[in-house]
Amino acid sequence: MIGFGFLRPVMQVAAWFWPGSAAQLVAPPNNAGWRADIDGLRALAVVGVVVYHLFPAALPGGFGGVDAFFVISGFLISGHLVAHFGAGRFSVASFFARRVRRLAPALLVVLAATLLAGWFTLLPTELAAVGLDAAAGAASVANLLMWHAQGYFDRAAVLKPLLHLWSLGVEEQFYLVWPLVLALGFAARVRAGVLVGATGAACFLYSLACSVWWPGAGFYSPLSRGWEFMLGAGLALHGVAERGPKGAARATPAQPAPTGMGGMLARCAALLGTGRVRNGAGVLGLACVLAGFVVLRPGVGFPAPCALLPAGGTALLIWAGAGAWVNRHVLAVRPMRAVGLISYPLYLWHWPLVSWFHIVRGAGVIHNSAGFALMGAALVLAWLTTKCVENPLRGGHFRQGKTVALVGGLVALCAAGLLTWHTAGWPARFAHTPAGTDLSAINLAVRDGIFAPTPHMHITHENGLTVATIGHAGHPIMFTGDSLLFQWGPRVEALLQQGRLKHTVIFVAGPSCSPFAGEVYEKSFAYCGNMQNVQQRIMQQQNVQAVVVGAFWPRVLLHTPGTQAQKQAAFVQDMRSLSGNGARPVWLVLPTPADARFSPDKLVARSLMHIGVNTALLEQGIPTQQLRNDMAADTAFVQALATQAGTKVLDAWPDICGTGRACAVITPPATPKYADDKHLRPGFVQQHATFLDDVLAR
Repeated sequence: MIGFGFLRPVMQVAAWFWPGSAAQLVAPPNNAGWRADIDGLRALAVVGVVVYHLFPAALPGGFGGVDAFFVISGFLISGHLVAHFGAGRFSVASFFARRVRRLAPALLVVLAATLLAGWFTLLPTELAAVGLDAAAGAASVANLLMWHAQGYFDRAAVLKPLLHLWSLGVEEQFYLVWPLVLALGFAARVRAGVLVGATGAACFLYSLACSVWWPGAGFYSPLSRGWEFMLGAGLALHGVAERGPKGAARATPAQPAPTGMGGMLARCAALLGTGRVRNGAGVLGLACVLAGFVVLRPGVGFPAPCALLPAGGTALLIWAGAGAWVNRHVLAVRPMRAVGLISYPLYLWHWPLVSWFHIVRGAGVIHNSAGFALMGAALVLAWLTTKCVENPLRGGHFRQGKTVALVGGLVALCAAGLLTWHTAGWPARFAHTPAGTDLSAINLAVRDGIFAPTPHMHITHENGLTVATIGHAGHPIMFTGDSLLFQWGPRVEALLQQGRLKHTVIFVAGPSCSPFAGEVYEKSFAYCGNMQNVQQRIMQQQNVQAVVVGAFWPRVLLHTPGTQAQKQAAFVQDMRSLSGNGARPVWLVLPTPADARFSPDKLVARSLMHIGVNTALLEQGIPTQQLRNDMAADTAFVQALATQAGTKVLDAWPDICGTGRACAVITPPATPKYADDKHLRPGFVQQHATFLDDVLAR
């Protein structure tokens, strides 16, 4: 084994710069009264969460790191409480003062920075929401607010800079209730082990029920997470029992070896205490935590039973003890301990940075360079917060005064957040902005609904193409084409939910797939060449009685070889094939308006310190004549094709742009119509695409 003793002088110097306790960073891992591996376990948990938020594809279950934190908190806090209760020296005031000095400094900095940044970069509706979140975070009820507001895994979640405070709310509610529960248990002479076991079992059963019936409660309720705290609490009781009330190892007088069942249990207990078993427990625990980071998925059996992987793994690592091989050589190494010492402010800072990136750049994927830059920024801010704020306020002199000041700061920030919410985000800051502009809706509209299925679609895939069926009534109608055809699915869904859908609708579609033969595709879209075979098979198998054809016609015409006349002749043959030589009606959907100015990311531009709203575009829209001129050639081609093939046309223009001189880019209350420059948003289609009703509702 390679030793690292030669690095001790370097580490002693670095300890001053690193914000954690110098004694903690340079002390040997087995320093009495403090477990270095717990710091490493904190690092493992926070890295899982941070990587999940930055690169979810790389660590899709990294959110399980929060469950590891809950077990750690249950272990540390319960050990403190039981030891002090047992010694008869527990002080409620002292306990909560320590909690305030531990949690409030970094929280105050992050809340204040978030509100300040929001003043410069958020529109009123957004800042009002952040103000309410900040108030809830300062009051330790963020999880309850999020529970009733939205889901943690919703796409809108990325636009909430303080969403991650839900876990802090759960922890603080545990700190508030658990001392009272233990105190009542001690007063009633209930054994602590029985109390912990009963509480943990009840919470686990509740969590299981929530996973099935009430997923929102399962994620945010402190009761559904209580079993994770109880795992840690059970370990703390075990440790206190072994150490005795003052922390020293309890001496056991020599006694005769028990026989029978008692002897077997004693031997099992002795076996579990051996170093080999504890080493194995450490390896298994680490494997469980890492496996949870990889295999867990949002909303699937979570938190119970699937959170047993990271939570149970964490419990095994704690039980294995500081002397286990994994704990000594993986968790207790100095880089892990260093990250563990800033894990709390790192957790607080990373999500506002991630969220602000999405707010500024639009909701989407974070690429590698941006992700690593955000990670570096979070580490720097966490280091500065711990060095300059946390450490000075947690210890030293004047602790009572510091506690009072921190509580006052929390009250002040709670009041500031509520005032921001009450004033609707200080709208006077943007007097020039159109009333009701909701930038969060604009951000969420980016790439919203491109080839998105609806709730009642039954989807299969044939030769790479999507075959989606909605409804089971009347004669089947086939919709076929690319994503601009598939975008009409939400209107079909709406008619089904309203009880007005009179047909079974079958979509045969693929992204960038022409409904006709002849288009030349790139290799990644080669499956589109199967379109005609799948169309014919579906029409024969399902006895299709009518067909609706649509596409992004500019692309179809551009990528299909030949002159205009040759393309038209070929498409007419395809149309006649779809109509069964006139046996079934066919409708062609005329080109829909497409313009870069429809794209939501063109409506607002902002940086980290400035926001600019395209007021003219939001208020005036796009001149109708410009759109008509841009579409004229494609529209004329499709109309001529319909005439020559003897089919009908469907025109979505009135539903999208109306009859005025300008086509609005938003609908009240300031919600974009489009997801990008050509695809309509599902919500808009569902409510406004009534041009299909004559075909589907009769």
